[in-house]
Amino acid sequence: MKSNILFKTMFYLSLSMLLGNTLQSCEEVIDVDLNDAAPKLSIDGQITLDQTAEVQLNYTSSYFSDEAPDFEENATITIINSDGISETLDHLGNGLYKGQLLRGQRDHEYTLDIKIADKSYQGKSKILTPTEIVKLGYKKFDGFGSSEDETEYNLEITLKNNPEEENYYLIKYYLNGAEKEETYSVWSHEFFANEETIEFTPLRFSFTEDDLVTIKAFSIDEGTYEYYSQLDEIIDQQGGGSSTPFNPESNMGKDVLGYFRAWSYDERSIQVEEEEKIIK
Repeated sequence: MKSNILFKTMFYLSLSMLLGNTLQSCEEVIDVDLNDAAPKLSIDGQITLDQTAEVQLNYTSSYFSDEAPDFEENATITIINSDGISETLDHLGNGLYKGQLLRGQRDHEYTLDIKIADKSYQGKSKILTPTEIVKLGYKKFDGFGSSEDETEYNLEITLKNNPEEENYYLIKYYLNGAEKEETYSVWSHEFFANEETIEFTPLRFSFTEDDLVTIKAFSIDEGTYEYYSQLDEIIDQQGGGSSTPFNPESNMGKDVLGYFRAWSYDERSIQVEEEEKIIK
C-alpha cells in the first residue's frame, strides 16, 4: 500500500486518480495547493473479492513537508462480514494491517472497525458482482499534446454493463507494472441505463510501442463512487481557482481522511504490435 502517496492524495487532493465532466468520467493529473494543516488520521482500507482485508493507518504530514507520515501501529482492527463472521487483522509493520483468513465474497457487506486508544472508527462497504472487460484495444493518438518523436497510443475499452442493476465502475491504469497513480476513470450506470456495454477511450492516458499496459476495472458500491465524485468536485473547484478546498467525506467517521472500500475487478493487459489490436 503506497501510504505516503495515497494519503497525501486523500488529504490534499492527489488520490492518484480522476473524475469529472458531464459523463461523470474523466482522467486528470492532479496538482493542488492547500494550506498547511495539523496532522490527521488517514485510513486506507480495502477488501477485494477472494482476497483478505488490508488497512494502512498513518497521520498526514504537512502538505509542504517532504517527511514521511507517522504510522499508527497500536490499533485494533476487525473486519466483519454480513454473516457476522469476523477477523482481527495482524499488524505487519509501518501501519500496515492485514487479514489472514476472512476473504471477500460477492454480495456481502463488510464492516471495518478500528480502535485506537479510546477512539473508535467504523465504516461499511459491499462487494458487488465484478464487471467484465469485453474488449481491450488501442489506436494511434494524434491529438493535442502527442509526441513528435515517437508514436503514441490510446486505449479502447469495452466493459460489460447490466442495465437491470445500478452499476458503478472505477478503472485503474498500469504502465509496465507500475500504477499510474495520477490517473483513473469513474463511471456511473446513470449514463448507460439501457446499454449492455460501456465503450470509452481515456484520452489523458497514452503509451508507446515498448509499453505493457494493464487495466483493472473495479465494480464499486454507491458510497465508494460518491467518495470519488467528491474528489471530482474538489478538482473542478481548484481548476476554477476556488479558495475553499475541502476533503472528500470518509465513511470511517468525522475528522479522519481516506475510505474503506469493498470491491471486485476484472483485469486485462495489452502491448502495441505492428497493427492496431483488440483483445477479446
